Amino acid sequence: MNFQLRKDAKKWFKDISTNYPLDFDLYYLCLMAGFASRRRNTEIHSDDVASLVENFPGQFRSRGRLLVGLLINTELSRLGINLHERDSVYRRVAKWVDPNSPSYMSNEGVKLMNQYAHGGFDALREYFGNCPPSVETFIRKYSRCINELKEQ
Repeated sequence: MNFQLRKDAKKWFKDISTNYPLDFDLYYLCLMAGFASRRRNTEIHSDDVASLVENFPGQFRSRGRLLVGLLINTELSRLGINLHERDSVYRRVAKWVDPNSPSYMSNEGVKLMNQYAHGGFDALREYFGNCPPSVETFIRKYSRCINELKEQ
């Protein structure tokens, strides 16, 4: 399974997307908002997304395991599973992780990560309304947005 960026997200980011060489950069911005808010969107259909890549691209390749760790931490926290509950943690992680996959994740893990990216985009749209026309303004507001989402 590939990472997926919502088509409406690509349009929303259009004014600042030239500052980001990879569509995965936009996916990452949405994903971090999804993790910060612990928000997933499971209602997005395949017609509404653009398939990106199967593996973490470019500079994200060396950070892939960190992103998988953030996914595990966020989802376990959202589910209320304590890290000391070894059996429960192991069962969940076994569903999401595949060490033989280029992305280190099973299809279910990639699907879950995509749901967080979709939910993160929803959170960004609610916070911003329209995307700011300059990347400088976006980055300042994005930082503030992530901090506020984490506090909620």
